[in-house]
Amino acid sequence: MIAQPLNPTENQEWLRGLKQRAAHLRVPLRGMLELTSRCNLRCVHCYLGSQDEQHARREEEMSTERVKSLIDEIIKAGCLYLTITGGDPMMRRDFREIYTYARVQGLLVTVFCDAILVTDKILELFKAYPPRMVEVSIYGATAPTYERVTRVPGSFPKALEGIRALIDHGIRVRLKTVLMELNKHEIHEMEGIAVHLGVPFRFDSAIFPCLPQGSEEAGTENDHAPLDLRVSPQEVVDIELASPERRRHWREAYGKASALPETDRLYSCGAGQTSFYVDPYANVSPCLMTSMHRHSLEGTTFRERWDNDLVKIREKKRSPDAKCAVGGMRGLCTACPGANYLETGDENHESEYSRQIAELRYNAIVNEDRVAPKGA
Repeated sequence: MIAQPLNPTENQEWLRGLKQRAAHLRVPLRGMLELTSRCNLRCVHCYLGSQDEQHARREEEMSTERVKSLIDEIIKAGCLYLTITGGDPMMRRDFREIYTYARVQGLLVTVFCDAILVTDKILELFKAYPPRMVEVSIYGATAPTYERVTRVPGSFPKALEGIRALIDHGIRVRLKTVLMELNKHEIHEMEGIAVHLGVPFRFDSAIFPCLPQGSEEAGTENDHAPLDLRVSPQEVVDIELASPERRRHWREAYGKASALPETDRLYSCGAGQTSFYVDPYANVSPCLMTSMHRHSLEGTTFRERWDNDLVKIREKKRSPDAKCAVGGMRGLCTACPGANYLETGDENHESEYSRQIAELRYNAIVNEDRVAPKGA
């Protein structure tokens, strides 16, 4: 396989300026559209919960025309980058029609999928209207491990076939995984698959409780079973920092965050400032994790929700007791207020798991004698 070059049209300096202007003017530059929560896999760690429940809600999903009208609305509001996700978005029979519409309207589209549903027609579509990127989740380097996570026999070879087909057709691909107890022993082999195919690879240890579904109100007890799959904080940091490239990434993140002035804002990310999320049932929220701040688009417009409702998240203040977002660990803690709420019931209260990982990263990066294994 031939390594895929970075897109030369994406001038980094110009993009930085664009993002800064969007943030200053509060333009919804980036959006995530979950076309369906249905998936062809049944992954043990999935934050969407039971696939039986998701399939039962199929009739509640937005119609093709409703999705198209929403695309028109977000473009009018300033959206340029759209991520189409699921579930697996290719579960929808109208995926090709919706994807084509988004591209023809000028959006730069990234697709999240498992590659198993990639067909000749999908490949033809992506050749005609290239996505910015196709990000494929891969949960193991061997069939036993991958299928222990996905719980679908025969899914591993089909995923590899789809990945190779995308690459062979010149589509930009990135592989990613979630580090968990079931696959931690194959993390280096998964990265090796990406290297062999000539595509980027990333992983993280973020496993969340299941999101509230349907009419379930934010604040109700969520299914925390996926958290049992978490790798210990020490193992997470050891795996991260075993790679010089990843160690450099965390050093840079720490350096950039440390140089920024502290803020009392609870949400200092782009949620509700330059980014948003829409679920399959026409609900909009500042991001995927902020289901407790979701609002229905029924009887209103995206613009109205963006201006009048999603903006409220920017007004929330950080508690003096919140630790990861301030002080020396800034840039090293990956907990976010939305994820905090799902796990602890309090946006300001990060989980013990996240706090321990942040402290271990801090100790490893700041204390030179503990930075890296010998020879790194």
